[in-house]
Amino acid sequence: MRDSRDHTKWTNKETEEDSAGYVAAQQAYRQDQAVAAAQRIEERDRAAFEAEYVAAGGTKSGAGDAYRAKRNETAAAAAAHADEAARLAQLGATWSKV
Repeated sequence: MRDSRDHTKWTNKETEEDSAGYVAAQQAYRQDQAVAAAQRIEERDRAAFEAEYVAAGGTKSGAGDAYRAKRNETAAAAAAHADEAARLAQLGATWSKV
């Protein structure tokens, strides 16, 4: 039985008949595994933040909002850093041509 998202369920005959489909299934499988891993990390980080937040005197209900605010702040800082790095790289490329 061909599973378009899990190459491990393919038989040798199916692989021989549709090698491109097999490769696509491998890629889809890897993507699914990466998404699942990212979700596990997100849940672990959220639980750890919630525990620290409550231990520091916050409420469990307020931990979700605080976590989202912290995550958004971290993402904004990372985006600003990436933007600055790109700006400096472009500036360096421009100066090397002058």
